[in-house]
Amino acid sequence: MKYTEYQPGPEFAPVVERFWLLEGAAGGVPDAIIPDGRIELIVHYSGAFWRHRSHATPIRQPSLLLVGQMTEPVVLAPEGRSGIAAIRLKPAGARAVLGFAASDVAGRFVELDALFPSARGLVDRLGSARDDAERVRTLEAWLRRVVRRSPRPEVEAAVAAIVHSAGRASIDRIAGHIGLGLRRIERHFDEDVGLGPKTFARIVRLQAALQRIRRGQSLSDVAVACGYYDQAHMARDFRQLANMSPAVWQAHGGELAPLFLFNPS
Repeated sequence: MKYTEYQPGPEFAPVVERFWLLEGAAGGVPDAIIPDGRIELIVHYSGAFWRHRSHATPIRQPSLLLVGQMTEPVVLAPEGRSGIAAIRLKPAGARAVLGFAASDVAGRFVELDALFPSARGLVDRLGSARDDAERVRTLEAWLRRVVRRSPRPEVEAAVAAIVHSAGRASIDRIAGHIGLGLRRIERHFDEDVGLGPKTFARIVRLQAALQRIRRGQSLSDVAVACGYYDQAHMARDFRQLANMSPAVWQAHGGELAPLFLFNPS
């Protein structure tokens, strides 16, 4: 499948991490998308994806979908040839777009048009677009109508500090540096990001470890570089957030999961 990311222009940079497009046919094999600390607004303009659940019948994803903050992997499988256009929100920008606390949709899959009726025309417009550039412009035109406010600078600063440290920075120090008490920064993260700051930092650190393992570094070197106490500590975070061991990820051969690793550049 062809996966392409597009950086937002200045107008949307405060709230959008990336616009991304995914097109093509895949083998239909389920693969686990690992939490990355971002909320996604997704439009399936052709084809379908199925979400697999433990001990339950798979669910066909709706054409218009909001995926809230996840703390466990989402297992997906495409059906036939698919076309997806999506908006990956910046962590601190989620409430600015949603207009309500991001924690309200944490761990949830919500039909996007139930929240934003104006999204209903996106499937047809994106499906008939001539190319990627037109699809991104279509997403931008819709987003221009729904963005409600600017992100809180103190939350932006805290998120940036966590990401810059690859999840290793002390939340207490960050709170002190930006002039907020710990409880206040926790409340702001709950509202704006949809996760507590410590959970967000764990996810950022896990993503750093996933990237390093993907580049071929040894598990022992990754544990040290990412600030885990030892490999057992790293394995515990992998088990709790990715539902797999570091060794399983090291041997991972799936098609979807590597596409959605968080790259802060």
